Amino acid sequence: MSNTKELYVTGMHCKSCEVLIENKLNKIDGLKDVKADLNSNKVSFRTEQSNKEIIKEINDVIKQHGYTVQEQQLKNKVDYKEFVYALLIATGISTIFVVIQNLGVTNLVNAGTLTYPVVFLIGVIASISTCMAVVGGLVLSISSTYAKSKSKGIPLTLFHIARLLSFFILGGVLGYIGTFFTLSSTFYFVISTVLFFVMVILAINLLDIFPFFNKLQLTMPKQLTSGILKTEKMKNIFTPILLGASTFFLPCGFTQSMQINAIASGSTLNGALIMLIFALGTLPVLALISFGSTKLAKSARSSLFFRASGFLVLFFAIYTFLTSLVSIGIIKPIF
Repeated sequence: MSNTKELYVTGMHCKSCEVLIENKLNKIDGLKDVKADLNSNKVSFRTEQSNKEIIKEINDVIKQHGYTVQEQQLKNKVDYKEFVYALLIATGISTIFVVIQNLGVTNLVNAGTLTYPVVFLIGVIASISTCMAVVGGLVLSISSTYAKSKSKGIPLTLFHIARLLSFFILGGVLGYIGTFFTLSSTFYFVISTVLFFVMVILAINLLDIFPFFNKLQLTMPKQLTSGILKTEKMKNIFTPILLGASTFFLPCGFTQSMQINAIASGSTLNGALIMLIFALGTLPVLALISFGSTKLAKSARSSLFFRASGFLVLFFAIYTFLTSLVSIGIIKPIF
């Protein structure tokens, strides 16, 4: 008789992690009714195997994606030294950002939306943090599926091209939707406020200091996204194209914040460019992972990267929100 078991998971940061873990564990023989839950950091399933056997088998499958399972929940110990290093990294990058902004070399932040250089930088941050969860897992899966093929580079190339095109096209759709709103200073302030809260929640989850905030993430229903990963092992030419295009809909906090930004642009072209540039920011790291750099994938999931990313996202959230307050005359310019 199979028994229902629950194990604690470490390494989960967003709803994409739930989707990826369920997809991987559903492929293990003997596991049924797999359910991952970010809020409790647990995964449940039915199996006839002993805890010792199944824990080893599960970890062999998901460890390469940055997750581990254990019977007891690990205490959330704060590594203050790591926090200091992460804060120093984020402060250095933020200082460069503020200096460039004040020199007037380029306007990096507008009243209502993030500008293209910032969008690209956020894409880079995303590629070494939450986007790594599912998109990095997808490219590794595609790579392993076509590993013995003479043309294994073609599916991966198609995946990335389809991803860029889908972000451009669907970003344009979001920008077009934004044209139906009145583009007043009040509208931009409301959008900036929504963007601020989305990014703050994302930052706190990356810092991994208040688990309660996992419950506050706004995501699409899992039923709409879990099916995306089910075709990853199909060996036809359309599979990587479909997977690349569908990543636009995966529940990633970074992607969602950029989607809000695309709507706020109030322009079909600007919305398309915002999403395209964000996707281009994620491309270098994801491309390296695609072509076999699993070592990079593991190192980029380290808690130092997550926390430095969290501080940077928090900085951009506060900076953009303050800019929106300046634009409607509530406060005077600070920086």
